[in-house]
Amino acid sequence: MRIAYFTDTYLPQINGVSNTLKKLGDYLNGRDIKHMFFAPRFNEEVVSSDNSPVARFKSISLPFYPECRLAIPSYANLCRIADKFKPDIIHLTDPLGIGLAGLRYGRDRGIPIVSSFHTNFDVYLKYYNLEYLEGIVWGLFKWFHGFSELNFCPSYDTWEVLKSKGIENLRIWSRGIDTSTFSPNYRSMNIRYHLNAEDKIIFLYVGRLAAEKDLDILMESIDIVNSSHADKVQFVFVGDGPYAKQMKEHSNDNVVFTGYLKGPELSTIYASSDVFVFPSSTETFGNVVLEAMTSELPVIAVNSGGVKDNVINDYNGLMCPPRNAISLAEAIIKLAESKQLIESLATNAREHAGTKSWSYIFDQLVRDYSSVLEKNQTKLSQTA
Repeated sequence: MRIAYFTDTYLPQINGVSNTLKKLGDYLNGRDIKHMFFAPRFNEEVVSSDNSPVARFKSISLPFYPECRLAIPSYANLCRIADKFKPDIIHLTDPLGIGLAGLRYGRDRGIPIVSSFHTNFDVYLKYYNLEYLEGIVWGLFKWFHGFSELNFCPSYDTWEVLKSKGIENLRIWSRGIDTSTFSPNYRSMNIRYHLNAEDKIIFLYVGRLAAEKDLDILMESIDIVNSSHADKVQFVFVGDGPYAKQMKEHSNDNVVFTGYLKGPELSTIYASSDVFVFPSSTETFGNVVLEAMTSELPVIAVNSGGVKDNVINDYNGLMCPPRNAISLAEAIIKLAESKQLIESLATNAREHAGTKSWSYIFDQLVRDYSSVLEKNQTKLSQTA
């Protein structure tokens, strides 16, 4: 089996999609399954610890979202590289520059196509005053995914949304976690000391600092919490993005911004915190939720999107209504006042995350690829 992945999101970008594809590449390498990623080129040199082959194509940054790249691949060059690789199956991750080129290539060559839905682009529109484009975006999604033998989605919530929009051939492709990369064993009192939070409850957020993550609600909640508990809590934001400047301008003394962290630094900040806070109502899954749970942190999240697959209210976290600053603040205060409750939820969070093996998830994905190839081979033999 030879698999070609066409994606407009890949390393060195840091987000749930790129992290998942990195893990997938590691898995395929470990099983000697031939694969190649077709991805945007970045200005900086890419340093990767894996051996997954990557074909890079010219890309430009988006003015309203510099972290995202819009690839402008030369179709002739892309075909030359892909023909040399000779894929048996094509996996598309988005309907943008490289994804569209991959779709064209697969159709031109008669190669079976599958695709996956990772990002709620349509939901994001309202955060950038582009709601009027929602119908066009869903039209694009339905057209794009209509060519796929299987359409993978990361959660049951996303499944229901896609089904309601007329997208067919749906299959769950969940997410896993590496319990050796994220673990409470990375806890460091030095980190807590440098944060001046040895005796405080540290509430952590990890992810893009962007409007669609509902961080305005979290900042409003912090103001509410600080009106009564400022001396008991510390807030840490790991990540960067277009909303960072506005957040920093309106932050409080007990709010720290670290920028992006990765590797041992990221593992350590997770394990050295006490509670994970994730206000986003736009997630298709929320990989960071599993990272936090594996680090033995309870999660405060909102009852919306893919996080519902993992956060169970009063078992491994607390769930709040979407975009409700008062409810979010009440949940933060509830945990700030009860270390016993934090410990109970944290134990359950770690246990839940332990059931999410990447190997199991990727094994199922490869079986799904095989079923598509078998179906295609049957079609070919019937028409021969």
